[in-house]
Amino acid sequence: MATAIVMPKAGNSVEECLLSKWRIKVGDVIAEKDIICDIETDKSAIEVEASAGGTVLALFGSEGDLIPVLQTIVVVGNPGEDFSALVPGGAEAAPAVAPAPAAAEVVVEAAPVATAAPAAAVAGDNAPMSPRARKFVAEHPFVVPKIAGSGAGGRIIEADVEAAYRTSPKLSSAAAAMLADGVAAPAAGTGPGGMILASDMGKPAAAPAPAAKPAEAPVVAASPATEDVVTEKPFTQIRKIIAKRLHESLATMAQYTLNAEADVTGLLELRAKIKDNGEKLGLANINIGDMVMYAVIKALQKHPEINGEFADNVVKLHSSVNMAFACDTPRGLMVPVLHNSQNMSLAEMSKTVKVLAKQANDGNLNPDLMAGGTFTVSNLGTFGITTFTPVATAPQLAILGVGKTLLRPVRTKSGEVVYKDYMQFSLTLNHMVVDGAPGARFLQTLTNIIENFELVCIAG
Repeated sequence: MATAIVMPKAGNSVEECLLSKWRIKVGDVIAEKDIICDIETDKSAIEVEASAGGTVLALFGSEGDLIPVLQTIVVVGNPGEDFSALVPGGAEAAPAVAPAPAAAEVVVEAAPVATAAPAAAVAGDNAPMSPRARKFVAEHPFVVPKIAGSGAGGRIIEADVEAAYRTSPKLSSAAAAMLADGVAAPAAGTGPGGMILASDMGKPAAAPAPAAKPAEAPVVAASPATEDVVTEKPFTQIRKIIAKRLHESLATMAQYTLNAEADVTGLLELRAKIKDNGEKLGLANINIGDMVMYAVIKALQKHPEINGEFADNVVKLHSSVNMAFACDTPRGLMVPVLHNSQNMSLAEMSKTVKVLAKQANDGNLNPDLMAGGTFTVSNLGTFGITTFTPVATAPQLAILGVGKTLLRPVRTKSGEVVYKDYMQFSLTLNHMVVDGAPGARFLQTLTNIIENFELVCIAG
């Protein structure tokens, strides 16, 4: 009996996943738990295991497609078996009989949701486009040339139209609107770089102006040419989402940053004690970053007006501190969340941070563990950064940037000059909700906790 394998639900907050790579083809014989494909969410990369074994009868979707969770992506069963009842979108979207194992690979595209025609002129007949390719064309009005698709069966994928976009004439916004109304677009326009303007619409392409004869110039001996090697790096799905969210955050929030510093002489001495006795005390692997994050959690409990969100003209302040922390990973910025961190001991918090950071770095962190943050910490001090302007993540009200420790001369009450270690902090806030004074008071509390960390740990 034919069996469907569906796109897994990679976290409660995930509605669709990007199919990044197939690991199987039609005709392969697979077993349960075999890896069948790689998928991506906006936060993680996941290897999908087969939930059933058998001969692969059909694959639904191409690499680069966004596929809803719980939709069928693979059908397995016996060669020649009817699987039409398992086809996404209905039986009419699939062949009546599955190909035999020796047949060439066939990728069946599930019946897509109806999509408006993209605002672009298409030169000649092109192969079918993937949903992501159609979306790109709709968002980037240009004259689409004849494209040789690089997807399965010559299908045009997003990378193909992105490459064509870089070398094809673009349409001005007015020309794009005319195109949507049915006015024909020429192959090239009279605007800068061949841009098609509204005045060019409905006309043949303008002939290029003859090149001017160069003026005679003295002969100069040229130095040996050095070849410029340009490497194109694809803009990954996660980078696109990071860029979109940060842009939206800056566009919708009035962000400002306050800078402060704290004397961490005592904190460093305590860290040295923990390092020497951590195994015996059950405090192994606690580092300065953990101690700072613990201090931030304590400070937020004293300043709940900083621990919250703002959206749709509603401010939501939380009693729980869901501490988000930025992680640098091979796939880009990841921000795991310590839910209910106010209930954790220093040792428990340190251990949980390291577990989540490793999962984020390995690309297998559950997306639900990157949702629901009420405040974020970004630590760039280990990279030698002193101060910076972190960007708050909407709808959160604030983010704290942690810089490196600097040795500073300080004059004591007796007039003696001594050197002390000071850690740098940069607090970015949404001025629409939090004014400068509340932000400054939060930093005062934070620096006071850090400078008296031992007492805070004793008090719990």
